[in-house]
Amino acid sequence: MTLFAVPSVFEKYGDYEGTTGSARIRFSCGRSSRTAISHLETKSPLLVQRALYPDSNLSNMAHVYLMSSAGGVLQGDRFEIEIEAEANTMARITTQSATKIYKMEKGYALQKINVTANKGCYVEFVPRSLIPFRASRFCQDVTIRASTGSTVLYSETVSAGRTASGERFDFDACFLRMRTLDSKDRLLFSDVCNIEPSLDKKETFERLFGGKSIWSTIYIVTPSGNRASMDKEIAKAFRENTMLAGRSFLPNEGGLLVRMLDDSIDRIEEMISLVTEIVRSHAIRASEK
Repeated sequence: MTLFAVPSVFEKYGDYEGTTGSARIRFSCGRSSRTAISHLETKSPLLVQRALYPDSNLSNMAHVYLMSSAGGVLQGDRFEIEIEAEANTMARITTQSATKIYKMEKGYALQKINVTANKGCYVEFVPRSLIPFRASRFCQDVTIRASTGSTVLYSETVSAGRTASGERFDFDACFLRMRTLDSKDRLLFSDVCNIEPSLDKKETFERLFGGKSIWSTIYIVTPSGNRASMDKEIAKAFRENTMLAGRSFLPNEGGLLVRMLDDSIDRIEEMISLVTEIVRSHAIRASEK
Protein backbone atom coordinates (compact mmCIF):
# COMPACT_ATOMS: atom_id res chain seq x y z
CA MET A 1 0.00 0.00 0.00
CA THR A 2 1.49 3.36 -1.05
CA LEU A 3 -0.13 5.95 1.15
CA PHE A 4 1.76 9.15 0.35
CA ALA A 5 5.25 10.55 -0.14
CA VAL A 6 7.13 10.02 3.12
CA PRO A 7 8.98 13.11 4.41
CA SER A 8 12.77 12.87 4.23
CA VAL A 9 13.05 13.12 8.03
CA PHE A 10 12.10 9.42 8.22
CA GLU A 11 14.70 8.09 5.77
CA LYS A 12 17.32 7.63 8.48
CA TYR A 13 15.10 5.15 10.34
CA GLY A 14 15.02 2.72 7.42
CA ASP A 15 11.96 0.74 6.34
CA TYR A 16 10.19 -2.07 8.13
CA GLU A 17 7.12 -4.03 7.07
CA GLY A 18 4.46 -4.09 9.76
CA THR A 19 0.67 -4.38 9.66
CA THR A 20 -1.41 -2.84 6.89
CA GLY A 21 -4.92 -1.81 7.94
CA SER A 22 -7.69 0.22 6.37
CA ALA A 23 -11.20 1.55 6.93
CA ARG A 24 -13.46 2.97 4.22
CA ILE A 25 -16.79 4.46 5.21
CA ARG A 26 -19.46 6.06 3.03
CA PHE A 27 -22.42 7.90 4.54
CA SER A 28 -25.70 8.32 2.66
CA CYS A 29 -29.21 9.61 3.34
CA GLY A 30 -32.25 7.44 2.81
CA ARG A 31 -35.85 8.55 2.29
CA SER A 32 -36.17 9.16 6.01
CA SER A 33 -33.26 11.68 5.76
CA ARG A 34 -31.42 9.71 8.46
CA THR A 35 -27.71 9.36 7.74
CA ALA A 36 -26.53 5.76 7.57
CA ILE A 37 -23.40 3.84 6.57
CA SER A 38 -24.10 2.79 2.98
CA HIS A 39 -20.70 1.23 2.31
CA LEU A 40 -18.09 -0.15 4.68
CA GLU A 41 -14.77 -1.90 4.13
CA THR A 42 -12.29 -2.67 6.88
CA LYS A 43 -9.03 -4.53 7.13
CA SER A 44 -7.72 -5.58 10.53
CA PRO A 45 -6.65 -4.17 12.89
CA LEU A 46 -8.99 -1.26 12.05
CA LEU A 47 -12.63 -1.80 12.95
CA VAL A 48 -15.77 0.33 12.65
CA GLN A 49 -18.73 0.14 14.99
CA ARG A 50 -22.24 0.32 13.58
CA ALA A 51 -23.81 3.78 13.45
CA LEU A 52 -25.46 5.04 16.62
CA TYR A 53 -28.02 7.82 17.08
CA PRO A 54 -27.59 9.01 20.69
CA ASP A 55 -28.72 12.61 20.25
CA SER A 56 -32.51 12.87 20.32
CA ASN A 57 -32.29 16.48 19.11
CA LEU A 58 -30.32 15.33 16.04
CA SER A 59 -31.80 11.92 15.38
CA ASN A 60 -30.61 12.02 11.74
CA MET A 61 -26.93 12.35 12.66
CA ALA A 62 -24.88 9.14 12.61
CA HIS A 63 -22.25 8.64 15.33
CA VAL A 64 -19.51 6.13 14.49
CA TYR A 65 -16.56 4.77 16.49
CA LEU A 66 -13.33 3.87 14.75
CA MET A 67 -11.40 1.21 16.69
CA SER A 68 -8.24 -0.89 16.52
CA SER A 69 -7.86 -4.46 17.72
CA ALA A 70 -4.09 -3.93 18.05
CA GLY A 71 -4.37 -1.51 20.95
CA GLY A 72 -2.09 1.01 19.30
CA VAL A 73 0.34 1.76 16.48
CA LEU A 74 3.42 -0.48 16.10
CA GLN A 75 6.61 -0.18 14.06
CA GLY A 76 6.04 -0.49 10.34
CA ASP A 77 2.26 -0.10 10.56
CA ARG A 78 0.53 1.44 7.54
CA PHE A 79 -3.06 2.61 8.06
CA GLU A 80 -5.47 4.25 5.63
CA ILE A 81 -8.80 5.79 6.60
CA GLU A 82 -11.26 7.08 3.99
CA ILE A 83 -14.50 8.82 4.86
CA GLU A 84 -17.00 10.03 2.27
CA ALA A 85 -20.13 11.93 3.22
CA GLU A 86 -22.71 12.14 0.45
CA ALA A 87 -24.90 15.21 -0.03
CA ASN A 88 -26.93 16.46 2.96
CA THR A 89 -25.60 13.84 5.38
CA MET A 90 -24.62 14.46 9.02
CA ALA A 91 -21.97 12.30 10.68
CA ARG A 92 -19.61 12.27 13.64
CA ILE A 93 -16.58 9.96 13.69
CA THR A 94 -14.39 9.48 16.73
CA THR A 95 -12.07 6.88 18.23
CA GLN A 96 -12.83 4.64 21.17
CA SER A 97 -9.69 5.67 23.08
CA ALA A 98 -6.40 7.49 22.73
CA THR A 99 -4.04 6.20 20.02
CA LYS A 100 -0.86 4.85 21.61
CA ILE A 101 2.22 4.95 19.37
CA TYR A 102 4.60 2.34 20.73
CA LYS A 103 8.39 2.28 20.85
CA MET A 104 10.01 1.39 17.52
CA GLU A 105 13.37 -0.26 17.04
CA LYS A 106 13.05 -0.27 13.25
CA GLY A 107 11.24 1.90 10.71
CA TYR A 108 8.28 4.15 11.41
CA ALA A 109 4.47 4.15 11.22
CA LEU A 110 2.28 5.92 8.64
CA GLN A 111 -1.37 6.91 8.68
CA LYS A 112 -3.30 8.48 5.80
CA ILE A 113 -6.73 10.07 6.38
CA ASN A 114 -9.01 11.26 3.55
CA VAL A 115 -12.31 13.02 4.30
CA THR A 116 -14.61 13.95 1.42
CA ALA A 117 -17.60 16.16 2.24
CA ASN A 118 -20.11 16.54 -0.58
CA LYS A 119 -22.59 19.37 -1.03
CA GLY A 120 -24.56 20.47 2.02
CA CYS A 121 -23.21 17.86 4.43
CA TYR A 122 -21.83 18.19 7.95
CA VAL A 123 -18.95 16.02 9.21
CA GLU A 124 -17.12 15.90 12.53
CA PHE A 125 -13.97 13.81 12.78
CA VAL A 126 -12.76 14.13 16.35
CA PRO A 127 -10.27 11.37 17.22
CA ARG A 128 -8.99 11.17 20.76
CA SER A 129 -5.38 12.06 21.50
CA LEU A 130 -2.17 10.68 20.02
CA ILE A 131 0.32 9.50 22.67
CA PRO A 132 3.79 8.95 21.20
CA PHE A 133 5.85 6.65 23.47
CA ARG A 134 9.61 6.87 23.95
CA ALA A 135 11.54 6.18 20.69
CA SER A 136 8.39 6.14 18.53
CA ARG A 137 8.16 7.54 14.99
CA PHE A 138 4.82 8.52 13.49
CA CYS A 139 3.83 10.27 10.28
CA GLN A 140 0.24 11.29 9.50
CA ASP A 141 -1.18 12.91 6.37
CA VAL A 142 -4.74 14.32 6.33
CA THR A 143 -6.62 15.56 3.26
CA ILE A 144 -10.08 17.14 3.47
CA ARG A 145 -12.11 17.79 0.32
CA ALA A 146 -15.02 20.11 1.00
CA SER A 147 -17.76 20.90 -1.51
CA THR A 148 -19.94 24.00 -1.59
CA GLY A 149 -22.11 24.46 1.47
CA SER A 150 -20.46 21.70 3.50
CA THR A 151 -18.86 21.99 6.94
CA VAL A 152 -16.07 19.74 8.25
CA LEU A 153 -14.62 19.88 11.75
CA TYR A 154 -11.42 17.93 12.27
CA SER A 155 -9.26 17.92 15.40
CA GLU A 156 -5.76 16.70 16.28
CA THR A 157 -4.65 16.34 19.89
CA VAL A 158 -1.10 15.27 20.73
CA SER A 159 0.50 14.49 24.08
CA ALA A 160 4.17 15.07 24.85
CA GLY A 161 4.28 11.38 25.76
CA ARG A 162 3.42 9.13 28.70
CA THR A 163 3.86 11.98 31.14
CA ALA A 164 2.53 9.93 34.07
CA SER A 165 5.47 7.55 33.51
CA GLY A 166 8.00 10.37 33.31
CA GLU A 167 8.19 10.48 29.50
CA ARG A 168 8.08 13.97 28.03
CA PHE A 169 9.22 14.66 24.46
CA ASP A 170 11.11 11.36 24.42
CA PHE A 171 9.74 10.22 21.04
CA ASP A 172 11.95 10.37 17.95
CA ALA A 173 9.60 12.03 15.45
CA CYS A 174 5.98 13.08 15.07
CA PHE A 175 5.10 14.55 11.68
CA LEU A 176 1.56 15.84 11.03
CA ARG A 177 0.52 17.22 7.64
CA MET A 178 -2.93 18.57 6.84
CA ARG A 179 -4.42 20.16 3.74
CA THR A 180 -7.87 21.15 2.55
CA LEU A 181 -9.06 21.18 -1.06
CA ASP A 182 -12.25 22.41 -2.68
CA SER A 183 -14.44 20.24 -4.91
CA LYS A 184 -12.16 21.02 -7.88
CA ASP A 185 -9.04 19.92 -5.95
CA ARG A 186 -7.79 23.49 -5.57
CA LEU A 187 -5.74 23.98 -2.41
CA LEU A 188 -7.45 26.13 0.22
CA PHE A 189 -4.82 25.83 2.95
CA SER A 190 -2.22 23.48 4.38
CA ASP A 191 -0.55 23.02 7.75
CA VAL A 192 2.54 21.02 8.75
CA CYS A 193 3.94 20.16 12.17
CA ASN A 194 7.26 18.34 12.47
CA ILE A 195 8.51 17.55 15.98
CA GLU A 196 11.87 15.83 16.39
CA PRO A 197 12.97 16.18 20.01
CA SER A 198 16.06 14.01 19.37
CA LEU A 199 17.52 16.79 17.17
CA ASP A 200 17.38 19.42 19.89
CA LYS A 201 17.20 19.78 23.62
CA LYS A 202 13.83 18.88 25.10
CA GLU A 203 13.79 22.28 26.82
CA THR A 204 13.31 23.85 23.39
CA PHE A 205 9.98 22.07 22.99
CA GLU A 206 9.00 22.85 26.56
CA ARG A 207 9.31 26.55 25.73
CA LEU A 208 7.71 26.17 22.31
CA PHE A 209 4.58 24.63 23.86
CA GLY A 210 4.42 27.01 26.79
CA GLY A 211 5.51 24.38 29.30
CA LYS A 212 2.36 22.38 28.59
CA SER A 213 2.20 18.68 27.80
CA ILE A 214 -0.83 18.53 25.47
CA TRP A 215 -1.54 20.56 22.37
CA SER A 216 -4.64 20.45 20.21
CA THR A 217 -5.67 21.94 16.88
CA ILE A 218 -9.22 22.21 15.54
CA TYR A 219 -9.68 22.82 11.82
CA ILE A 220 -13.13 24.15 10.92
CA VAL A 221 -13.78 24.12 7.17
CA THR A 222 -17.01 26.04 6.64
CA PRO A 223 -18.69 28.52 4.24
CA SER A 224 -17.48 32.09 4.72
CA GLY A 225 -20.91 33.26 5.91
CA ASN A 226 -20.56 31.17 9.07
CA ARG A 227 -17.07 32.28 10.09
CA ALA A 228 -17.64 35.61 11.84
CA SER A 229 -20.49 34.43 14.09
CA MET A 230 -18.66 31.19 14.96
CA ASP A 231 -15.53 33.16 15.79
CA LYS A 232 -17.40 35.43 18.21
CA GLU A 233 -18.87 32.54 20.14
CA ILE A 234 -15.57 30.64 20.25
CA ALA A 235 -13.78 33.78 21.47
CA LYS A 236 -16.33 34.18 24.26
CA ALA A 237 -15.86 30.55 25.30
CA PHE A 238 -12.10 31.04 25.63
CA ARG A 239 -12.46 34.30 27.55
CA GLU A 240 -14.39 32.35 30.17
CA ASN A 241 -11.61 29.74 30.37
CA THR A 242 -8.01 30.10 31.56
CA MET A 243 -6.59 27.73 28.94
CA LEU A 244 -3.80 28.94 26.65
CA ALA A 245 -5.52 29.19 23.27
CA GLY A 246 -5.65 31.13 20.05
CA ARG A 247 -7.71 31.24 16.89
CA SER A 248 -7.50 32.67 13.38
CA PHE A 249 -9.28 32.73 10.05
CA LEU A 250 -7.97 30.30 7.45
CA PRO A 251 -6.82 31.62 4.05
CA ASN A 252 -9.02 31.59 0.94
CA GLU A 253 -12.11 31.92 3.18
CA GLY A 254 -11.52 28.32 4.16
CA GLY A 255 -12.85 28.57 7.70
CA LEU A 256 -11.35 28.81 11.19
CA LEU A 257 -8.36 27.43 13.07
CA VAL A 258 -8.24 26.94 16.86
CA ARG A 259 -5.15 25.92 18.85
CA MET A 260 -4.99 25.00 22.54
CA LEU A 261 -2.30 24.12 25.10
CA ASP A 262 -2.87 22.54 28.50
CA ASP A 263 -1.71 19.84 30.91
CA SER A 264 -5.16 18.29 31.32
CA ILE A 265 -6.65 16.06 28.63
CA ASP A 266 -10.04 16.45 30.31
CA ARG A 267 -9.90 20.24 29.90
CA ILE A 268 -8.74 19.90 26.29
CA GLU A 269 -11.56 17.48 25.44
CA GLU A 270 -14.08 19.68 27.22
CA MET A 271 -13.08 22.66 25.07
CA ILE A 272 -13.13 20.56 21.89
CA SER A 273 -16.69 19.53 22.78
CA LEU A 274 -17.67 23.14 23.41
CA VAL A 275 -16.20 24.35 20.11
CA THR A 276 -17.87 21.42 18.33
CA GLU A 277 -21.26 22.37 19.79
CA ILE A 278 -20.81 25.95 18.56
CA VAL A 279 -19.83 24.85 15.04
CA ARG A 280 -22.60 22.27 14.87
CA SER A 281 -25.33 24.71 15.90
CA HIS A 282 -24.20 27.30 13.33
CA ALA A 283 -23.95 24.71 10.56
CA ILE A 284 -27.45 23.42 11.31
CA ARG A 285 -28.96 26.90 11.36
CA ALA A 286 -27.28 27.72 8.06
CA SER A 287 -28.67 24.55 6.45
CA GLU A 288 -32.21 25.44 7.55
CA LYS A 289 -32.20 28.82 5.83
